[in-house]
Amino acid sequence: MKAMRFLAAVAALALVACGPDTPDNEDGTEEGNGLKVTVSTYTIAADGEDAAQFSATFDGATLQAADLSATVNGEAAELPELKFTTTTPGTYTIQLGYKEHKSDEFQITAVKAAGLDLSPIEESGMSLRATTTVFQKGVEECLLIVRRNGEVLDPEKVTFYYALEDGSDEVFTVETKEVTDVNGGVYNLAIYNPSEVGTKNIWIARNAGPGDTRERLLTITAVDFAIPSRAIDSDPSNTNFSKRMFVTQFTGTECGYCPFFIAALHTLADDPEYGDKFVLAAVHTYSTTDPMYPQEFNDIDRVFGVNGYPTIICDMKTSLNNNGYETNMKLLRNQINTSLDEAAKAGISAKINYEDGLVVARVSVKAAEAGNYRVGAWLVEDGIHAMQYNNGCKVDIDFSTHEAAVRIADSKPDGERHYAGHSLGSMAAGDIADYVFVMNLKQSGDVENPKTHWVAENCRLVFFVTAESAEGTYVTNVVENENLTQTITFDYK
Repeated sequence: MKAMRFLAAVAALALVACGPDTPDNEDGTEEGNGLKVTVSTYTIAADGEDAAQFSATFDGATLQAADLSATVNGEAAELPELKFTTTTPGTYTIQLGYKEHKSDEFQITAVKAAGLDLSPIEESGMSLRATTTVFQKGVEECLLIVRRNGEVLDPEKVTFYYALEDGSDEVFTVETKEVTDVNGGVYNLAIYNPSEVGTKNIWIARNAGPGDTRERLLTITAVDFAIPSRAIDSDPSNTNFSKRMFVTQFTGTECGYCPFFIAALHTLADDPEYGDKFVLAAVHTYSTTDPMYPQEFNDIDRVFGVNGYPTIICDMKTSLNNNGYETNMKLLRNQINTSLDEAAKAGISAKINYEDGLVVARVSVKAAEAGNYRVGAWLVEDGIHAMQYNNGCKVDIDFSTHEAAVRIADSKPDGERHYAGHSLGSMAAGDIADYVFVMNLKQSGDVENPKTHWVAENCRLVFFVTAESAEGTYVTNVVENENLTQTITFDYK
């Protein structure tokens, strides 16, 4: 079984870029000529400030802007400090030269910067939001938006707190910045600039009068490395995606009848006709003593309406219960065939960084048809050894080695009950929307205890996209990788 820079001017976790994506050439070099050129990003905001930062070396020696020539769309151009900026949306072909050597051509897409809309909204009480929930400290800017009853409130009228793991709170101070929104309104916003990298849970309280967000924490992560750029799109005009069915298996080590579905899924995974047509995620919610029990999202079985074990949910839509090994396989095959009869409404690509227990994944969703989409990311671990109860399933497999156990299910938006994913909003056919996920792996000195220590080498990622239909919101496509750093590209038919 198989095993951001988010544009600050866009002011949202989802960035929609209309038109074709740009191939992400990993090293941008022309082999054998000694000239190596790289670029920080292939998508920028057309605001005159957001920049694609180039760097260049020749035979290992760093080159400066004065050493290089540059062309933009075939015309000679200057790139001060090797940065490309523009105020005009469009796609720009850029090439650098050193003496007689030329780099590959880089295509930089500049998208219209939507800007911040800080006009009043329908909302009661206090709220705290951020222009991005993951950013590179010292390079990118994160602004905090305080509202009371839907109106932006001056951050000097509230106190900012960190919610600490031991249940206590710690006050922290912020600087402020005057910002003009897309409607011309001028507002004072807080700048979030933590003293160190890491993930913090933040809340606010009014200085005068009642009102706080203690029960609605805002989680923000600062990292000390660049957010992954968008993955390569080998066929930017194509929207005919390969499709897989998402199988969510609700199970547990103390569930005696769960082996009947474990065996059926194991057999299908090895079947050349069906093995690459589904992606599995096993959620161990049967018993709290299970070493894979998900304490941090232990409501997931109730949210999915699970009232017996084993239960299989196909595409977050259709539920299957145990009918014996052979019948289970037949039911799963039928569900896979039914799922794949409907074309994928979207495709998924992802580029991931993993450093020191922190996973940062930039996921891109490309719409095949217009609609409202959501995206989710689940981290799963393979090869976990734990004794499995078995009430008579006689298939010859190792039931006590567990695959695809869900460790993190990042698809439940703050304040919402469902696990259908984070909203990307309305997308037209061919649009691409990005979302950045941040995950912390559990790592402890007790490496033999799967409750407190996850084996990074056995972990990987599952990404799914859901679409709205008349019957509800369901998974329309899902992908997985083989390890925490493997890039996933759009999979076309």
